[in-house]
Amino acid sequence: MKKFLSILLTVAMLLTMSTTVFAAEDTSLNITGPAGRTYAGYKLLNLTTSLKEGSHHPAACDGNHSDDCYNYAYTVADKYRTILQNETHTNGRNELWVTNGKPATAAGVTDAQILEYLSGQSSDNGDVYMTMRLVADRIYRAIKAAGIEADKTDLTGVNDSIEQGYWMFADVTNLTGNETNSLVMVDTKGQNAVTINPKTALPTVEKKVKDIDDSEDDNILDNGWNDSADHDIGDTVPFKLTATLPSNAQFYQSYKIVFHDTLSAGLTLNDASIKVLMYETKHKADVDTDLNDSMKDVTADFVITTDGLADDCTFEVARENIFTIEGVTKDTAFVVYYEATLNDAAVMGSAGNANEVYLEFSNDPYGDSTGDTESDKVVVFTYELIINKTDSHGHPLEGAGFTLYKKDISGTYNVLGTEIKGDAMTTFTWSGLDDGDYKLVESTVPAGYNKMSDIAFSVSAEHSEINGEPSLTLLDGDLMGLGDVATGAITKDIVNNTGTVLPETGAQGTFFLILGGALLVVVAAVFMITRKKMSVYED
Repeated sequence: MKKFLSILLTVAMLLTMSTTVFAAEDTSLNITGPAGRTYAGYKLLNLTTSLKEGSHHPAACDGNHSDDCYNYAYTVADKYRTILQNETHTNGRNELWVTNGKPATAAGVTDAQILEYLSGQSSDNGDVYMTMRLVADRIYRAIKAAGIEADKTDLTGVNDSIEQGYWMFADVTNLTGNETNSLVMVDTKGQNAVTINPKTALPTVEKKVKDIDDSEDDNILDNGWNDSADHDIGDTVPFKLTATLPSNAQFYQSYKIVFHDTLSAGLTLNDASIKVLMYETKHKADVDTDLNDSMKDVTADFVITTDGLADDCTFEVARENIFTIEGVTKDTAFVVYYEATLNDAAVMGSAGNANEVYLEFSNDPYGDSTGDTESDKVVVFTYELIINKTDSHGHPLEGAGFTLYKKDISGTYNVLGTEIKGDAMTTFTWSGLDDGDYKLVESTVPAGYNKMSDIAFSVSAEHSEINGEPSLTLLDGDLMGLGDVATGAITKDIVNNTGTVLPETGAQGTFFLILGGALLVVVAAVFMITRKKMSVYED
């Protein structure tokens, strides 16, 4: 959208001209952006043209609409005159009234003053922060309030034929999904075709989750926010939802936002943990510390709903008009914090426990319709350990019992649950494990078999953290072997032997046993050789 250039000078000159004046040619209008949109056009200023004095319509001016060939004159369209008078009278700056003084009422504003007021606005290629956009917003609201019908309806934005003039085009599409309406002002003076680029802006929403390795981390709140995490069943899992406003939010008199959050069956929401904080900017929301001086608790300003929701989401956090909260600007970020517990319904392995959020938002500055952002997803992974008990021949062995321990930050191994055993049990499963350091103890030994040495091992996993589709890429059980990423299972066969208790293969005791045996063999050999030589000497 170009700046409304030289209107005042053009009008001042042409109002006194006696040359032949004729209507300007039509212009082909093209509006970039999504297909299938519908636009309404309002011709605020009419345009007439005349050949410049001294010119007799030479061939050089055929098809040449430059100021070298033609004079252009704008006049205020009658149907919009009252609205433009009110806009000029209310918002015109003092310099506008220097010559003739400001009229006592809006009705006293002349067409020339209206044109001078409009020509003094800045637009800079449609930047929403420039004054022309603010003027256009006020004019359009006044037109809608007055019930004035558009000069052009059902424009498609593709080769629409319009009369030349100064136009306002409003996107009047009934939108759904992740779309917003737009509003543009454009001067078609002297142009056979004009292409305009509506400036639209959207809010954003993102979801994050915190991870922890209990064997290495002291406090989960000290860790960063990610797109994926792994946890033990029973863990309290922190989540964060962040919404930002569109850059054109100042053009909305009322702006609605609703967080729609859905937890998988493997996570149980802690209703009481939900809180909403407001930050001055997205950057400050990302810093997200208790020392952040821009942080403001606005939980009480939102409606939190956790049951009876039509879209089957787990909970909603809604505000009908965020501009009624003190301190809100277009740069404000709203953050929802909450906790959930990983429960026994959690899915193991790469399928994980997916959780999504989308933001419902106002998408028309001049209506009450809403749209929805794309969903943002995080995934919580969890794993399991499966032990198969066998004898030395690989046959399932009954009568064993196992206890699993996990090491905490202090280095202490703490028991996980209770011993798993059963008279006929040969497979032992611990579901819902996180990464960390573990110890497996054979706490009940089958009769007639030797006790297994304790096995200390680590579980580690790799999963994407910055990705629209978080995924599990590696599961490693250390001494227990690699896990199955798809199922999340680390499976190990544990063998019991009968007879004399011997160290486990690969254990440190085995090394010393072999070394000791080798030394005994060497000593015996030396003794035998020495004795033989002594026997020869004696003979």
